[in-house]
Order: sequence, then structure tokens, then C-alpha cells
Amino acid sequence: MTRRLLVLAAALLALGCAAGAPIASVADLRGEWKGRVSNPMGQAPAALAVAENGDFKGVMFLDGGDRNFHGALIVVRPGQVRYQGTDGNGTVRIAEENGRRVLRFLRDGGGVDAIFRQF
Repeated sequence: MTRRLLVLAAALLALGCAAGAPIASVADLRGEWKGRVSNPMGQAPAALAVAENGDFKGVMFLDGGDRNFHGALIVVRPGQVRYQGTDGNGTVRIAEENGRRVLRFLRDGGGVDAIFRQF
């Protein structure tokens, strides 16, 4: 029993370290990001720029022509980030994968709107 608890505690500690500290300010997300957007127009590669105040602008690279989008990020409390944008509202999750930060925009009501990696 004690061995199982030690293994569980070590796993939780490793998970916590991999996730990093919770986002405390939208300024922590500023920068250039690349990824994919999914919306009623389809799925396509996209670029995203997040300003220090949380405003974001992006472009979705569609075959029929590029489509701009914009919005704002807000930290509700450390670790809980929300977005409001041209295609709706939702939650933003941040993780680290292969040494790079990854943002996932999760639409209210279900679905993934976008996934971006910082470069």
C-alpha cells in the first residue's frame, strides 16, 4: 500500500512539473503562434499573434482566400483562461509538448476551435 502511494505521489509530482505554473496574466501568452483553426468555414493552417493585453489577431489560410479573426483572452483566475472572438467564446488550455507551449481553444458547448504552438 505504501509503495503504491509513493508511486502515485511521484506520478502526480511529475505531471505537475510537466504542466508548469498556471497562467497568471495574459501577458504570459503574448507572442507569435502557428497552428490550425476549425470553424464553420472548414479547417486550415493559421497564424496567431497575442498582444501583452490579451488581444489577439490571426489569419486562417483557406484555399479560397485568407480569413482574418480576432478577439481577446482573459485570465479569470490563475490557471483559468477564457477567450471571446469572432467565432465564439470558450476556454483556453495551455500545455507543454516536446518543449514547446501549446494553446488549445475549446469552444463553449464542446469542440476544439484551434490548436497553436508558440515559435
